[in-house]
Amino acid sequence: IFEADKEIMLLADMPGVKAENLNIDLNENVLTLDGNVHSPEGDDEADVLREFRTGTYQRQFTLSQVIDQGKIDAELKDGVLRLKLPKVEAATPKKIAVKG
Repeated sequence: IFEADKEIMLLADMPGVKAENLNIDLNENVLTLDGNVHSPEGDDEADVLREFRTGTYQRQFTLSQVIDQGKIDAELKDGVLRLKLPKVEAATPKKIAVKG
């Protein structure tokens, strides 16, 4: 999780998860990531070595009021989920000019 002036960026490694098997829900300020990985082998095959597990990934994060929940953006690419959580305008830092 990284924070910048205008957004918080959440990166989650989700090897083997495809976009159609990924659910992202936001309910009462709780962001839930739920992904499912299916076994790649066929019925007549058995895996000898596997570097990641099959099954379900699930993580939950409680969001503060600083996040503009209507503008959250998600992208899954090469097994990495990138969530951009923009901050509401009131939470972004501002420079205040001093008049003399």
